[in-house]
Amino acid sequence: MPAALSAAQAGEGATEPACPFDFPIHDHITTLELSSGAFVTARGRVYGNPGAPAIIVLGGISAHRFLLGDHAERTSWWPGIAGPGLALDPLRHRLLAFDFLAEEVGPFPRVEDQAEALLALADAAGFDTFQIAGASYGGTIALALAALAPERVTGLHVLCAAHCPHPMTTALRAIQRDIVEFGLARGDGAGGVDLARRLAMTTYRTAQEFKARFDKPDPGCADAAGVEAYLAARGGEYAARTSPQRFLALSRSMDAARIDPARIRVPARVFAIEEDRLVPPEDAKALADAIPGAQLHVCSSLYGHDGFLKEIEAVSRFLEAI
Repeated sequence: MPAALSAAQAGEGATEPACPFDFPIHDHITTLELSSGAFVTARGRVYGNPGAPAIIVLGGISAHRFLLGDHAERTSWWPGIAGPGLALDPLRHRLLAFDFLAEEVGPFPRVEDQAEALLALADAAGFDTFQIAGASYGGTIALALAALAPERVTGLHVLCAAHCPHPMTTALRAIQRDIVEFGLARGDGAGGVDLARRLAMTTYRTAQEFKARFDKPDPGCADAAGVEAYLAARGGEYAARTSPQRFLALSRSMDAARIDPARIRVPARVFAIEEDRLVPPEDAKALADAIPGAQLHVCSSLYGHDGFLKEIEAVSRFLEAI
């Protein structure tokens, strides 16, 4: 279990940022000692009214504590799913999102480390019990958190994630890490992250989606410049906000994850996409089969792994159980 420091020791506390919404927002910062012995600072944000049912919300490696954006540089990382009147509704729930631990935990953070940081933030926010909605990397962290504190988890909802990585997925990410290391060795870490992200984008979506968008795009449409311009834009955007060290730490964390599903004794539901190249549906099925009483929901999506971001109707239906 993590050992959270006192407010006096850690500078821990809650702050209330300027709120453009019709519900409270509180930021929480807490310093804790992980079970590994490392000291880290965890940063989270809570949206919603005190006393409302609590949900911890976790996404892919691009996710952060600004679940609903900050009305400045950041936008919501789960649009159409999280927000007033949506499946994850801050008018009905208290939603906690956090910034993943990364390069500050050497050589990389385990998903168990992320779970310990989350539990400390849940304590700081006053969450006695909570549900978890976790997608992609966040889904694996959700599994780790459910295994760590089953007495506090009242519902586990895992999307496009599994308890361990598929070997092909590890192979693809290993190449991405090599690209970043190659860039660092030549004094261009940002260029390495740019190229690695371009490669990653080809694994998030399906070949069919790329063909539909880029084979013969209409002149003047957003994709008229072609697939190379699209990948360059995505790579450049990601490299501008993600350091090489953070990329490498989170990539290694994903590939090191090994959760024993048999340890999870909470009500669980698993959402999979037939066309997901990174988390094949058979891996999601193996996860659901290994958790006592877990339910498996499978849908088809042109967007592959990114279906958890793009299939608003299907994901919303899945999360209605919260």
